[in-house]
Amino acid sequence: MPDLTAAMTDLKRALGAFLERGRVDGVFHVQPGGPGSVPALADLDVPELHLDVLPESPTDVQRAALAGLGYVPETAHAWRHPAGWRVVLGDHDSGWRATQGLLRALLLGDSRAAQEYRQVYTWDGRAAADHALAGAALDRHARVVAWQPLHFAARAFAALDAPWQVAGGWALDLHAGRPLRAHDDVDIEIPRSAQAQLPDVLRGWRLDAAVDGAYHAFQPPLAPSSHQVHARHPELPDVLMVDVMLTDISGGMWHYRRDPVITRPLAEARRVGQGGLPYLVPEIVLLFKAGSVGREPRGKDRADFERARPTLDAPARAWLRAALERTRPGHPWVAQLA
Repeated sequence: MPDLTAAMTDLKRALGAFLERGRVDGVFHVQPGGPGSVPALADLDVPELHLDVLPESPTDVQRAALAGLGYVPETAHAWRHPAGWRVVLGDHDSGWRATQGLLRALLLGDSRAAQEYRQVYTWDGRAAADHALAGAALDRHARVVAWQPLHFAARAFAALDAPWQVAGGWALDLHAGRPLRAHDDVDIEIPRSAQAQLPDVLRGWRLDAAVDGAYHAFQPPLAPSSHQVHARHPELPDVLMVDVMLTDISGGMWHYRRDPVITRPLAEARRVGQGGLPYLVPEIVLLFKAGSVGREPRGKDRADFERARPTLDAPARAWLRAALERTRPGHPWVAQLA
């Protein structure tokens, strides 16, 4: 099998490493994937490197750098190397990279699943095989990984002298009582007023502030226009990072960052779920996932809405419908919440 470690190093050198800070472009993450990276299936296809790069559509300079490394375009999103592997740009908005990671973990650890994958691949191709084993990959993830990333983060945030809660897709999983899909990261929401505690609470973590499209070492306080701190730890299981979201929580009230007129008593905005993990209620999570002006919901957000909508009670549907009517008049989800 080709030396993919060396290939990943070469990609970061040629395209730049976004994590070096101060860059608006470069490799954000790269990992092995595809059936060809699984020894039991190596004869089916060449191994792949699943690449997250910024900007999400490679620039002419980046494409030239790939060519300089010997890569030849196969499709609009894949390049083949003559030494026997390909680089694939995944659809970040769909959660493709994380889903492929779950599938690879299954195929590496379960010989029967690998054999089933081979059979479907042989008859119907890669897409059909990926689809056929997706449920088994998620089931394995729910058994083996489960809530580990959340508990790892929770042990650190327990020292925060302020309320915090899981947000994003993991909050919807906690609401459902089980993991529902793959995740790239863990979203944790904290009061903006508590951000100065982060260097102590997350001692031993790498902290980056996402400012104007580039990483900078986190130095509180962030300007009001900035609201994200990306936290990485070498032992954080399964996900790339914790995305710390700064929001206005004051006087026992939660405020919607995109429109502070929309509020909710914190006691109603926050619940406690599996293993004592606090999480943002689903109607608030879905308000964020509905997108903002000029930005429509991502594919994984639309799928999250379809999964979560039937679980919302009448007050939750009414609250989300009213919030969308104020912030996103005409949003397609409004009619589905009637």
